[in-house]
Amino acid sequence: MKMNIRSIYSQFRANIVAIVSVIVALTGMAYNTYRNEKTEINHNVRAAAFETLKNLGETQILVDYAHFKKDRERGDTRLGWGKMTLIHDLSQVLPAPGPEEADLLLAAWRDNVDELENSTESMVKITDEIQRLRLTTIDILNHLR
Repeated sequence: MKMNIRSIYSQFRANIVAIVSVIVALTGMAYNTYRNEKTEINHNVRAAAFETLKNLGETQILVDYAHFKKDRERGDTRLGWGKMTLIHDLSQVLPAPGPEEADLLLAAWRDNVDELENSTESMVKITDEIQRLRLTTIDILNHLR
């Protein structure tokens, strides 16, 4: 029995560099895989966040034209529905509270779009939710690592 333990110990000592090299290689590969995954997630979040911000700005312009100018071409609420759907879909890639804020914006749009042209209250409700999601999205971008 002592012979086997001494034999194993001597084999271990003789191959310690190879064993440590394998451990270092596996650890490095695992960390590299983790960083690649994290980088890809951050890239997707960043792309979705910038697209969300762009579409929020365009939607705010649409809201302003519809309410203040009564311009049915530039303030076409049917186009707004498309923007709302796109914003809602993009926000699903964002971490919390992005998707929840997008749900609130979509609900505010759905509940107030019919009165947008004539009701200041409806315009304010939609604008407030656009602003909330905008600030949330900026905060998400600021906290990416």
